Amino acid sequence: MDKTISTLAITGFWLIAVTYGMARFAWGLMLPSVGQDIELSSRAAGVIAACSYIAYCFSSIGAAWVIGRYGARITAIVSAFCAAFGLLLLACAAGVVHIALGLFIAGLSSGLASPSLAAAVSLAVAERRQSTTNTFINAGTGGGIILSVPILLFIPFGWRGACVAFAVFALLCLLPVTRYLPASRSQGAKNEQSWRQLLQARAMRRLALIAFICGIASAAWWNFGPDILQNHLHVAKETTSMLWLVSGGAGIAGVFTGALAARTGWNLVYWLSLLFMAAPLALLAVSHGYSGWLIPAAALCGVGYITLSGVLLVCGAAATANAPAAGVGIVFFMLAVGQVAGAIIFGQLYALLGAAWSLLIFAGLALFTMFLTPTKL
Repeated sequence: MDKTISTLAITGFWLIAVTYGMARFAWGLMLPSVGQDIELSSRAAGVIAACSYIAYCFSSIGAAWVIGRYGARITAIVSAFCAAFGLLLLACAAGVVHIALGLFIAGLSSGLASPSLAAAVSLAVAERRQSTTNTFINAGTGGGIILSVPILLFIPFGWRGACVAFAVFALLCLLPVTRYLPASRSQGAKNEQSWRQLLQARAMRRLALIAFICGIASAAWWNFGPDILQNHLHVAKETTSMLWLVSGGAGIAGVFTGALAARTGWNLVYWLSLLFMAAPLALLAVSHGYSGWLIPAAALCGVGYITLSGVLLVCGAAATANAPAAGVGIVFFMLAVGQVAGAIIFGQLYALLGAAWSLLIFAGLALFTMFLTPTKL
């Protein structure tokens, strides 16, 4: 990558690390500590966690319009400010309402970040390098999770101090975002199509369906992974935290998605990512306690999901070449809706059939999706 592309890619990686890894996924790591300071019932914890998903869906819907009106740079700046403001609200939270509000505002950041960066890449990067750049940026989630763990462990004042540190990282994003993201809008952005118009294309409808099903399949691990490890496999809390870190951190391997696809083709990367999601779920289903295999299984969960989201991002941008932000917004919106639906479905199956059968069903769903290859691959 030349200097312009590399600086844009690193800037995007940093913004994704903050908005996804710190402002969104770090909440799961902070929850036990938050519960020690602020009384949270199980119902309240569930509602609070949903705030981030709701905000993500909401901002994904509006991202294309914001980008079309104000450009990728302004949208990315708003994303960083949302992350910083939401995290600072969390740091100062005195009750459940404040926590929910902070998570909602912070959650808006990720729904704005991905479409704005996809739009920036479409403007500043040659078409032959856009896929590699987009997948490199998308892997920032894993980098954010890796950074969040030592910050949570070693920063003074516990989770509140960590939230302030995360907010500082978000504000520090503003300098490279302002300098390296293009301010102009593409012709496609100026003539942004509505989602209804975009979904009239068969390729986009197929991709939206795939993203929805993939979101459902991913919910088994990302919503219930810690509970399954502790209650189904009877893994200690400390080991569960270590496996969660391995899973999130391994996602940084998604930086190689574009390079791998250039050598093997996108179809193979797509199939491998779904296989990486399915195999660990099947392993968890037949396991009866901790074993060394859980470490690579957790890593595959992270690699599979981040790689798959990178593939879907590239396909969304390609399917709507004149409006890449809208395509990425649709894909990530459907992915998030699928995760909400998957959490509900898995929870019901978990209660009725137990962990083993529920995991096998969701592993089968991931394998089934391998037959629904996006037409743009």
